[in-house]
Amino acid sequence: MPSILDAVRCPRCATAIDVRAAVISCSSCHQRYPRLGSIPILLSEPQLYLTACRRQLALLERNAALTVQVIEQEIGAADPLPLARTRLLGMIDAVQGQVGDINAILRPLFPRDSLEPVNDEALGDFLAPLTHIHYLYRDWGWPAEPGGENERALASLEAVIDGQALGRTLVLGAGGCRLAYDLHRRGHSSETLAVDIDPLLLAVAHSVIRGGTVTLREANAEIDEIEHIAKAWNLKSPDGPLGEDRFHFLLADALAPPFQAGVFDTIVTPWFIDLVPPDLRDFISTTSQALRPGGRWVSIGPLRYMSNMPVARRFTREEVFDLAERAGFRVGKWKAESMPYLVSKLSGRGKIEWVLAFVATRTL
Repeated sequence: MPSILDAVRCPRCATAIDVRAAVISCSSCHQRYPRLGSIPILLSEPQLYLTACRRQLALLERNAALTVQVIEQEIGAADPLPLARTRLLGMIDAVQGQVGDINAILRPLFPRDSLEPVNDEALGDFLAPLTHIHYLYRDWGWPAEPGGENERALASLEAVIDGQALGRTLVLGAGGCRLAYDLHRRGHSSETLAVDIDPLLLAVAHSVIRGGTVTLREANAEIDEIEHIAKAWNLKSPDGPLGEDRFHFLLADALAPPFQAGVFDTIVTPWFIDLVPPDLRDFISTTSQALRPGGRWVSIGPLRYMSNMPVARRFTREEVFDLAERAGFRVGKWKAESMPYLVSKLSGRGKIEWVLAFVATRTL
């Protein structure tokens, strides 16, 4: 097929659909799929997703207003000293500025179609807060530096890829897309498709990777110095834009990727397998189905599971490799090391993570 976009399938009935069309519609089940800006929304309930996005923004605005109200009450009640007043007023500006930046990014991208009223229970897992904004500062705002987080993540994957071409590449849980961008720019991928469900991350990544600059404020909740209250980051691609012909974006469910089976040469899962799949065993089977025979699964992340994950499913490195081999993969090179993770350039706060990178080839 000329492009991996020709492998896209309807998430409801698996019929081939054209995501390049002005109106994306399934010829079989007649489901229409809107866009967030120009990014196709390939989810089985796309209108519920858009409703959830609007609710997320409304919730963000409401929480910000409550935060501002509390701070203003404290200013009035405590009669703070001049430096404390400066800090508190700076916090108000930071919170309002950050929410304003997010609104400026997302609201113009929503379709103008009116949506039917939906209660929060119907939204289910879609109604999640916009909590991953810090990935955008790291991916596109922080300056390049030897040993930087972006640089170390790329180096870890390059060590296990060992110079081999990735071919047609699917990045599941692409987030802010910096790793997908770096891999593509290094010439590893002939064509890349970045998939995520977070509207803010993918919207900003799309704008930046196409050559734009996005201003996004970071508000610091744990202030150690007054000058560290907030910073407006200018997010942009460090090595120039990527065109629409070889680097694509899709808002879709990474646990049920809407593609023809066996079409990808490589699937990359960055910071994903321990956080998203309810059961890694099922996800490995999904990954295998999407890969061609001889295709490769490339993963990087800390194996740091959510607190609600049953202990029996918090698989170690050895267990992950064993599960992969049982599913028809041959595990190749791997690397594990401790590295900084989201250590803010504004506050200096963050953490150290143990990170595993590996490559596994589909043999069946």
